[in-house]
Amino acid sequence: MISKLSVFIIAFNEERIIEQCLKKLDWCDEIIVVDSGSTDATVAICEKYNAKVFYKKFEGYGEQKQFALDQTSNDWVLNLDADEELTDALINEIKTQLDKNEPEIVGFYIKMRMVFLGKIFNYGNESNRDSLRLFNKNHGKIDPVTIHESVILNGKTLKLKNHYLHYTCNSLGTYINKLNKYTGFYAENKFKKNKSYSLLEISLKVKLEFIKKYFFELNCLNGKAGFYWSYISSVYSGVKCIKTNEMYLLNK
Repeated sequence: MISKLSVFIIAFNEERIIEQCLKKLDWCDEIIVVDSGSTDATVAICEKYNAKVFYKKFEGYGEQKQFALDQTSNDWVLNLDADEELTDALINEIKTQLDKNEPEIVGFYIKMRMVFLGKIFNYGNESNRDSLRLFNKNHGKIDPVTIHESVILNGKTLKLKNHYLHYTCNSLGTYINKLNKYTGFYAENKFKKNKSYSLLEISLKVKLEFIKKYFFELNCLNGKAGFYWSYISSVYSGVKCIKTNEMYLLNK
């Protein structure tokens, strides 16, 4: 007998993309969305797809995800972001694995394919990374960190062959907004640890990040979008450091 599955998603002003995510979840037994106060049509779109919507003030990605996980009613859960979409091949593979219902397997790693400015990246670190997204919640929880949360799981896991799509952004403006948000979280964490960066360190980080992204991680094979991604990633690494130093200036 196939195991029932709950999907949990956190959201904030995601009307641009969340419907694309929800359209591929009609086969799931339950959809949980935790919203942190959207002012656009996000909540209405979620309700259109029969999602159970909860509100929680955003206090960090780990805490928000764990709250969403706590609202699920089934043992097997799938952790998705609002800007992610399951492929048909992955849906079929998940159904097959849940149908097997192997008690010794408590989680599955799934590969991501990044979509940046409309381009699916077949190369690069972001498109060759497996993350633990499908798991039995009786054996796991979300790491309570502010940013870059992950699943802490006890038990045997497997890797699925198929991937999901992560729509990083549809415009540079959207990405810059994300950059501002994430670099702020990074700076706060580093400032709390009394970390600061020299001008030489910042300069080297920016240059080396571009070389790593474009050449060593093979984003050069992703066309123009691969160059843009490598460049903006190097800028991101520099902004993180500068924002950290800025906090020392603002807190004198």
